[in-house]
Parts: sequence; structure tokens; C-alpha cells
Amino acid sequence: MSESKNDTAPEPVDEQRIAHLIEQLKLRTVELEEANRELRHVSHYRSLFLARMSHELRTPLTSILGFTEIMLDQEKLTEPQQRFCQKIQNSGMQLLASLNQLVDLSRLEVGQTELFLQEFSLPDTLRETCAAVSRLAQKREISVECAPAAEIPLIVSDQGRLRQALYTFFAWAVSRSPEGQAVKINAEMVAGILRVQIDDLGEPIRDMQRVFDPEETPRAGKTDLNELGIIIGRRLLEILKGTVKLENREPSGLRILIQVPAAARAWNGNGLTHT
Repeated sequence: MSESKNDTAPEPVDEQRIAHLIEQLKLRTVELEEANRELRHVSHYRSLFLARMSHELRTPLTSILGFTEIMLDQEKLTEPQQRFCQKIQNSGMQLLASLNQLVDLSRLEVGQTELFLQEFSLPDTLRETCAAVSRLAQKREISVECAPAAEIPLIVSDQGRLRQALYTFFAWAVSRSPEGQAVKINAEMVAGILRVQIDDLGEPIRDMQRVFDPEETPRAGKTDLNELGIIIGRRLLEILKGTVKLENREPSGLRILIQVPAAARAWNGNGLTHT
């Protein structure tokens, strides 16, 4: 008894429908390209506006800070006058930091990411950065303990961008720490990779995914300069081919782990600018 096979004939191809779908796809592609061009134009004009606005505001602000510094150096100020001048200076420094961060963010968004590589001492850079953030920490009676490994050789990287990124995360750790506590910073070189570890005793972070999300910053209707700063800090590290990782510590605190390639061989052949 022979078996019969019921071969199913393929459905005919609807060439007209396929041509219509291809035409729709082309139209959507053109629309998306046009929308992307508009977004790039808006981003470019916004960056120009921020840069010009920053310049216009920075000039009088620098004068305010300069005269405030002169007034604070005067011995004849009464205690209330000195307190008021200190408040003017602190507010001015905060505003200046905001302007600098806006300009940095706008430059990153328009792709101004050229690196200027040089050989420099990491321990010296860490000490200078820790000294800068220590002035911020002193106001809250927080100590900054910086302990780079003694055997770290000269490294190759963009010193300015690296210092800015490190300062950002150091300052964030200080802002998170309770008064009277310490922020501990350690650094070492392993196989051409710079590893920096920052430990604080602040509150644990529940949702790590949203820390670097610009849409979630600022929250509760207020501007947090440190949160804006760490967004910029992470982008700077990405430009340096680096990474940042956050880990909650037990029983409390946060650990920030930064890794950046910092050996000459990591940059060879990439067409980057050396100074």
C-alpha cells in the first residue's frame, strides 16, 4: 500500500504589498533622519547658549567672589559681617560649580571629547585632588584619608579629565557621609589599569540603575550638584575608556570602584593627542 503525500503549495508572494512596505520603510527612515538632524541642531544651539550664558554670568560672579575674599581677609569685620560674607562666598562657589558643570555637560553632548595625553605622577594628582575636596569636607567635619600605593609608576592619561572625574566622585562620597566620619580612598596599578576605590559611610543605594540616569536627577524638585556631577564624571571616565561601579557595603556605606587604562600601550595607535 503506497503512502500519499499531501504537499502544501506555497502561498503566492504578494509583490505589490512588499513594494508598499518597502516604500513605507523608506519614508520612515527619511523622517527619522530628519528628526535626528533637528535634535542635533537643537543640542548644538543649546550648547552655544549655555556656553555664552556661562561666560556672561561667570564674569560678574568672579568679581563677587574676589571682593568677598578681600572682605573676609579684613580683620575689622564683626562676627555677623564675617558670617554674611562667608555665606555670599559659599553661595557664589556653588553657583560657579553649577555653571562649570552645565558647560562640561554641553561640551560632552556635542562630542568635544578630544584627549590630551601626558605622563604624570598619579600619587601627586591624588594628593592634590584630595586636598581640594578636603576643604569641602572640613565644613562637615569629615576626614578624607587618601592612601595611594607607594609603587605606582608614572601613568599616561588625560590628567585634567581624570582629576575632574576623581574630584567629582570624591566630593560625592563626602556629601553622602555623616558628620564626623571618614571617606577612605585607595589607588593601585594592576596590569596597566588604574584602580581607585572610594569608601564612605552614607546611606545604601536602593536602585543602582537610576544613579546615573539624568531623567532621575534632580529629584524632589531640588538641584543636587553632586548628582549632576557624577553623571558628568561617569561620561568623562567613558571618554578615558574607564568604568565606574557602585557597591553597597555592610552594614552601611557605599564603595565606588573606578578603573581606567593608564599605561602608554593602552593609547598607542588610537590617534589621540599627546601633550
